[in-house]
Amino acid sequence: MSASTSSKNTLVSSIISGILSLVIFATLRFCADWFNGSQLNVLVGGYLFSWLFILSLTCVSNAEMLIFGPDFQAKLVPEILFCMSLTVAAAGIVHRVCATTSILFSLVGLYFLNRISSKYYSTTVVTVDAPARKTAKKFK
Repeated sequence: MSASTSSKNTLVSSIISGILSLVIFATLRFCADWFNGSQLNVLVGGYLFSWLFILSLTCVSNAEMLIFGPDFQAKLVPEILFCMSLTVAAAGIVHRVCATTSILFSLVGLYFLNRISSKYYSTTVVTVDAPARKTAKKFK
Protein backbone atom coordinates (compact mmCIF):
# COMPACT_ATOMS: atom_id res chain seq x y z
CA MET A 1 0.00 0.00 0.00
CA SER A 2 1.47 3.33 -0.99
CA ALA A 3 1.67 6.47 1.14
CA SER A 4 -0.98 8.16 -1.01
CA THR A 5 -3.47 5.35 -0.44
CA SER A 6 -2.70 5.32 3.28
CA SER A 7 -3.32 9.07 3.59
CA LYS A 8 -6.58 8.75 1.64
CA ASN A 9 -7.75 5.99 3.99
CA THR A 10 -6.80 8.12 6.99
CA LEU A 11 -8.67 11.11 5.59
CA VAL A 12 -11.79 9.07 4.86
CA SER A 13 -11.67 7.47 8.31
CA SER A 14 -11.29 10.87 9.96
CA ILE A 15 -14.23 12.34 8.05
CA ILE A 16 -16.52 9.36 8.66
CA SER A 17 -15.73 9.19 12.37
CA GLY A 18 -16.26 12.94 12.71
CA ILE A 19 -19.64 12.79 10.99
CA LEU A 20 -20.71 9.79 13.09
CA SER A 21 -19.64 11.64 16.25
CA LEU A 22 -21.87 14.55 15.33
CA VAL A 23 -24.76 12.23 14.46
CA ILE A 24 -24.47 10.38 17.78
CA PHE A 25 -24.29 13.64 19.75
CA ALA A 26 -27.26 15.17 17.92
CA THR A 27 -29.33 12.00 18.32
CA LEU A 28 -28.59 11.64 22.02
CA ARG A 29 -29.21 15.33 22.64
CA PHE A 30 -32.49 15.18 20.73
CA CYS A 31 -33.63 12.14 22.74
CA ALA A 32 -32.46 13.49 26.12
CA ASP A 33 -35.90 13.00 27.75
CA TRP A 34 -35.66 9.25 27.14
CA PHE A 35 -32.74 8.97 29.59
CA ASN A 36 -34.81 10.23 32.52
CA GLY A 37 -37.01 7.13 32.37
CA SER A 38 -35.13 4.30 34.08
CA GLN A 39 -31.69 3.21 35.23
CA LEU A 40 -31.28 0.93 32.22
CA ASN A 41 -31.85 3.89 29.91
CA VAL A 42 -29.11 5.81 31.72
CA LEU A 43 -26.69 2.89 31.29
CA VAL A 44 -27.52 2.65 27.59
CA GLY A 45 -26.91 6.39 27.32
CA GLY A 46 -23.48 6.04 28.92
CA TYR A 47 -22.64 3.22 26.53
CA LEU A 48 -23.71 5.28 23.51
CA PHE A 49 -21.70 8.26 24.74
CA SER A 50 -18.66 6.00 25.02
CA TRP A 51 -19.02 5.46 21.27
CA LEU A 52 -18.91 9.24 20.94
CA PHE A 53 -15.55 9.12 22.75
CA ILE A 54 -14.16 6.35 20.54
CA LEU A 55 -15.28 8.05 17.33
CA SER A 56 -14.05 11.51 18.34
CA LEU A 57 -10.68 10.04 19.37
CA THR A 58 -10.48 8.28 16.00
CA CYS A 59 -11.29 11.53 14.20
CA VAL A 60 -8.71 13.56 16.13
CA SER A 61 -6.01 10.90 15.88
CA ASN A 62 -6.47 10.42 12.14
CA ALA A 63 -6.46 14.17 11.54
CA GLU A 64 -3.18 14.42 13.44
CA MET A 65 -1.77 11.53 11.41
CA LEU A 66 -2.58 13.52 8.27
CA ILE A 67 -0.92 16.66 9.62
CA PHE A 68 2.11 15.25 11.46
CA GLY A 69 2.78 12.08 9.46
CA PRO A 70 1.75 8.42 9.56
CA ASP A 71 3.93 7.57 12.58
CA PHE A 72 2.14 9.99 14.90
CA GLN A 73 0.34 8.40 17.85
CA ALA A 74 -2.34 9.75 20.15
CA LYS A 75 -1.07 10.49 23.65
CA LEU A 76 -2.87 10.55 26.97
CA VAL A 77 -2.55 14.23 27.80
CA PRO A 78 -3.68 16.18 24.76
CA GLU A 79 -5.84 13.85 22.68
CA ILE A 80 -7.36 11.31 25.04
CA LEU A 81 -8.14 13.75 27.85
CA PHE A 82 -9.57 16.26 25.36
CA CYS A 83 -11.90 13.66 23.82
CA MET A 84 -12.81 12.28 27.25
CA SER A 85 -13.68 15.73 28.62
CA LEU A 86 -15.69 16.48 25.47
CA THR A 87 -17.62 13.24 25.93
CA VAL A 88 -18.24 13.76 29.65
CA ALA A 89 -19.46 17.32 29.03
CA ALA A 90 -21.81 16.15 26.29
CA ALA A 91 -23.10 13.28 28.45
CA GLY A 92 -23.49 15.62 31.42
CA ILE A 93 -25.81 17.81 29.37
CA VAL A 94 -28.12 14.84 28.84
CA HIS A 95 -27.93 13.21 32.30
CA ARG A 96 -25.40 13.35 35.14
CA VAL A 97 -25.24 9.58 35.58
CA CYS A 98 -24.72 9.19 31.81
CA ALA A 99 -21.51 11.15 32.28
CA THR A 100 -20.26 8.76 34.96
CA THR A 101 -21.16 5.61 33.07
CA SER A 102 -19.70 7.02 29.85
CA ILE A 103 -16.34 7.38 31.63
CA LEU A 104 -16.40 3.73 32.65
CA PHE A 105 -17.49 2.46 29.25
CA SER A 106 -14.98 4.75 27.52
CA LEU A 107 -12.10 3.40 29.60
CA VAL A 108 -13.09 -0.16 28.70
CA GLY A 109 -13.32 0.83 25.03
CA LEU A 110 -9.94 2.56 25.26
CA TYR A 111 -8.38 -0.60 26.69
CA PHE A 112 -9.64 -2.70 23.79
CA LEU A 113 -8.74 0.00 21.26
CA ASN A 114 -5.19 -0.04 22.63
CA ARG A 115 -5.02 -3.83 22.33
CA ILE A 116 -6.23 -3.76 18.73
CA SER A 117 -3.87 -0.97 17.71
CA SER A 118 -0.88 -2.61 19.38
CA LYS A 119 -1.56 -5.79 17.40
CA TYR A 120 -2.03 -3.87 14.14
CA TYR A 121 0.74 -1.28 14.47
CA SER A 122 3.25 -3.26 16.55
CA THR A 123 6.90 -3.08 15.58
CA THR A 124 9.43 -5.68 16.56
CA VAL A 125 12.44 -4.50 18.49
CA VAL A 126 15.71 -6.33 17.98
CA THR A 127 17.73 -6.72 21.16
CA VAL A 128 21.47 -7.17 21.12
CA ASP A 129 23.23 -8.91 24.00
CA ALA A 130 26.16 -7.02 25.45
CA PRO A 131 29.44 -8.94 25.57
CA ALA A 132 30.35 -10.29 28.98
CA ARG A 133 33.47 -9.13 30.78
CA LYS A 134 36.33 -11.59 30.83
CA THR A 135 37.77 -10.60 34.20
CA ALA A 136 36.13 -8.77 36.97
CA LYS A 137 38.01 -7.01 39.75
CA LYS A 138 36.88 -7.82 43.22
CA PHE A 139 36.71 -4.97 45.65
CA LYS A 140 37.40 -5.59 49.32
